[in-house]
Amino acid sequence: MIEKIFILIICHFIGDYVLQSNFIAITKGKNWYHLIVHSILYTVPFYLIFGWCWQLAVIGILHFLIDALKARYSKINYVCDQALHLILLCVYLV
Repeated sequence: MIEKIFILIICHFIGDYVLQSNFIAITKGKNWYHLIVHSILYTVPFYLIFGWCWQLAVIGILHFLIDALKARYSKINYVCDQALHLILLCVYLV
């Protein structure tokens, strides 16, 4: 279980930081297409490790919604954004 949690956190950081260019990070709040691209790229590490499953669809869609709340609408801050993303990873534990 601890190993799986560690892998999920690594997938999150790769998807949210390594696979996100500076351009996407700056423009995803203004451009829906860039936000969609980021959300799809975010799921790539999870797909490579866990394959296609319902959890992948859930984290992709909810990642999009959470990032829209932060980047586009400024309804949540960075800490809340990251906390929600990490809590969301629990769908892989069910």
